[in-house]
Amino acid sequence: MRTALVTGSSGFIGYHLCQRLLHDGFRVVGVDNLSDYYDVELKRRRQAMLQKHAGFTVLNSAIETKGLLDEVFARERPDVVVHLAAQAGVRHSLEDPRSYLESNMMGTFELLEAARSFPPGHMLLASTSSVYGANKEMPYTETERTDHQMSFYAATKKATECMAHSYAHLYDLPVTMFRFFTVYGPWGRP
Repeated sequence: MRTALVTGSSGFIGYHLCQRLLHDGFRVVGVDNLSDYYDVELKRRRQAMLQKHAGFTVLNSAIETKGLLDEVFARERPDVVVHLAAQAGVRHSLEDPRSYLESNMMGTFELLEAARSFPPGHMLLASTSSVYGANKEMPYTETERTDHQMSFYAATKKATECMAHSYAHLYDLPVTMFRFFTVYGPWGRP
């Protein structure tokens, strides 16, 4: 049975991805700190739904905790890693920039270091459309400039893209980045 590690497993995208992976026969290891950025009870309900599956386990902890992901990678040896955990929100990044630095940048650093020690078959890392910043050309394309971020949130996500690119080339880690735009659907935050 293949193992998937999903950070941010109780978030909107993480929850739906975990459901799909479980349906497809994966054993899923989730990591989520149940951040209070939005309704924690909603995240707990999502997590409870996932925990009904025998193939799902979760660790409620912050990914930026030094050594935590090393232990998870060593124990679980994931075949695929999907990194969705992040402090989200453009406006909130002006009020609490430290949480973005810790979760987004240090969390991604800890993940990449763990993957370097215990390389998975593939890694998928989430970024954001906010990295397109001041671009005025619509619609955006992957080749648009991403060097003028307009928020600290976008700056941290662009930094994680650069970190992942560096690790992919330095350590031969198979990495794919996703730049999500607005997502919505069942079990989404209000």
